[in-house]
Amino acid sequence: MFRRFFFCCVISCITVSGLIAQSDYYRQELSITTENDVYLLQNTDRYYSNGALIHFRFVPEKSTFLGIRHKEETKRIIEIELSQKFYTPKDLTLTDIADFDRPYAGWLYTGLTVSDFPKPNQLLSYGAELGVIGDISGADGFQTWYHRNFGFPEPQGWGYQIRNELVFNLKGSYSYQFPLLKNSIDLIATSSAMLGTGFINAMQQADIRFGKLQSLDESAFKNAIIGRRRNGFDRHAYFFLGYGAQWVGHNVTIQGSLWNDNSPHTEDIYTSVQRFRVGWAASSVNTTFKMTYNWLSEEVKGAKVHSYVGFELMIRLRSRNL
Repeated sequence: MFRRFFFCCVISCITVSGLIAQSDYYRQELSITTENDVYLLQNTDRYYSNGALIHFRFVPEKSTFLGIRHKEETKRIIEIELSQKFYTPKDLTLTDIADFDRPYAGWLYTGLTVSDFPKPNQLLSYGAELGVIGDISGADGFQTWYHRNFGFPEPQGWGYQIRNELVFNLKGSYSYQFPLLKNSIDLIATSSAMLGTGFINAMQQADIRFGKLQSLDESAFKNAIIGRRRNGFDRHAYFFLGYGAQWVGHNVTIQGSLWNDNSPHTEDIYTSVQRFRVGWAASSVNTTFKMTYNWLSEEVKGAKVHSYVGFELMIRLRSRNL
């Protein structure tokens, strides 16, 4: 059902884009992302097994949104997210819980993020997530159906998944762009943190981009092509290479609830996790396409490193009243 909704969103967005009158600016953007280790073509399906993410972004007409005011000259983008993710052990055919090297977990949530660009090379982002973990997320039903109908081994351990719980997280980040070679090479440093009942962590990330580049407030790298500051569009493409060091205080998909231990299977986490990514992005007038390879060091004690690929398509909508 979630995948059907995903497909309908793409079709609706393309249809609306063609009907709305032309204008000089884009105000809205729909982003569709799929993440999976099966895209590596290595016959693996483990740990962060699958992610389906929908983001809708828009530039508010007024300088005040939800009671939060910003300067008129500061670009602001509001983002609404609906996502489903699920996690499994390395071997889905195992039936003995003692052999699992990671808990089964489903995570379905919605989020709201405010992104402010006080200067072209700076981004301050903050927001919240609200969702559910457990069988109420629908992850077990979807993966079982998918594997059964497309010839993959059927997962045997969803009965031992992390139990149902309501999860609320606050998040924030700050990014700064350092030009290394004008419009061709730059370094983007990002500090981020999350605090909530599901996830507690902090991370420092550094990404090097090279290609045809834009400032942060005009680039798809931080989902910022839409907005009033666009005085025309310049097609661009770039590669990026990034490394992040993350401190982890709690991860509900591995450790279970912050308040109780009623889940039948949990594991211990590594409090230090390294993340590496490499990717490519290209933007035309109406769309952006991103492809990213992600590598993670061990998150769970006794488990192994993990990697997966993400594909993202952004479709921008034009506005009549700008």
